[in-house]
Amino acid sequence: PLLCVAVGVKGGEMLANVVYYATYSQTGRDSRALLQATRVAEIFSGSTFLGMLLLLSMGWGVTRSSLNRREEKLFWGMFVLYLVFGVLHSMCETPSLCQGYLLSFYIIKFLITFGIIVAVNTNVERLRQGASLDLSRPHSPTELYSRLRVFINIRLVFVACLLLPMVLVLIDLTVLSWDQQWVGVLLQEALYLAAYTVIGHTFHTHHALTPEVDS
Repeated sequence: PLLCVAVGVKGGEMLANVVYYATYSQTGRDSRALLQATRVAEIFSGSTFLGMLLLLSMGWGVTRSSLNRREEKLFWGMFVLYLVFGVLHSMCETPSLCQGYLLSFYIIKFLITFGIIVAVNTNVERLRQGASLDLSRPHSPTELYSRLRVFINIRLVFVACLLLPMVLVLIDLTVLSWDQQWVGVLLQEALYLAAYTVIGHTFHTHHALTPEVDS
């Protein structure tokens, strides 16, 4: 369900972009309302993707079926702040306020990113040592390997989505001409498609090898 939500929100972002560019090509006018809608959709899509990675890196649905109360408050606090500052910046028209919103947005994004890195590495090391993870202990080498593979793949997806966009920006600035800008957009969307595909395939294999996680 979590992956379906993330993919659905991503589809909404793509639909908003299609509507914006279709209207722009037909009328020749840049609709500010549609532009802001695409920006807000992008913020929602990015927050859902990061939220999904954060939950999975914390073991939700992999080694346990729920988070404790403190973790829930921390997750929702970060998630809501990311959304709020992202939306405020995307709709901001006052330069001084926009800079403050953007700084706050990047601070929250950095904290979420740091949390993902720490959580996934911690779970990988514990599973490699065969240690019990909070609410559910693997009962066989197959389960242990399957859960370890989930965390390793999540880490690979996260690192790819963290580094490859910077490579795409360099390609956009140094290789592509103005009439080839669509290639950069295509590569960016292909990156997220690959990320969702890897996560989906990973969990399909994981659920085939292991029983449901008990709370």
